[in-house]
Amino acid sequence: MSEHEEWVAILRGGESSAALIDPQSAALIVVDMQRYFTQPSFPFTDVFDKLSPGVTTGYLNRVQESVIPNIQVLLRRFRDLNAPVFFTAVGTKNGMGDDLSPWLRSFDALGVATIGTRIFPPVDDPSWEIDKALEPRPDEQVLNKLTAGTFASTDLDQRLRDRNVQSVVVVGVATDVCVSTTAREAADRGFKVVTVSDACTTLSDQLHGANLDTLRVFGSVRTTSEVVKALRESSRDG
Repeated sequence: MSEHEEWVAILRGGESSAALIDPQSAALIVVDMQRYFTQPSFPFTDVFDKLSPGVTTGYLNRVQESVIPNIQVLLRRFRDLNAPVFFTAVGTKNGMGDDLSPWLRSFDALGVATIGTRIFPPVDDPSWEIDKALEPRPDEQVLNKLTAGTFASTDLDQRLRDRNVQSVVVVGVATDVCVSTTAREAADRGFKVVTVSDACTTLSDQLHGANLDTLRVFGSVRTTSEVVKALRESSRDG
């Protein structure tokens, strides 16, 4: 067994169990499943494909074939349980992009230099909206953030506490950036965190796997079917 395999085995052994999710105190956080992250022919993917043709093909395939269908399953389960669902989004509120975090502005600059347009759209631009396949219900909040993590630039923490949430299930894109940062922030604030391995992805499958291994430090990593089963069993026990 390699050094990496030994450490991953230790991390997996120390994970808190997804079976401990209480449907009465759990929330689903759907991170940045916006049209410009989930579909081709928007600046986000156009920039990378300009730099390296076809580089986003695998990412977009994983989004459509795995991430969206699995988030749909989780949405149905959380909605059936009447449990809170929160969506996050990234966009500029003033339309100019200078309200975004500096590292996000650097990607905007890359977009301008590469294809002549900024990557991140204004709030309420059609490309900013959540993918139609995952359309939020009227009572489900879409929180716009200006940072990688959701807690740093929104009031999600207070919204969760107002609903007496103790556990969060985190899904979306991208595993190594906004999903990971949101999961870490939640753990630091005392929430039990479950990241769903087949309901998130990033531009590289290797980066996806490496970040999931790291997230085991902050909570547990489970599949969609494992989370659904845990919620069902917890609900039945209650």
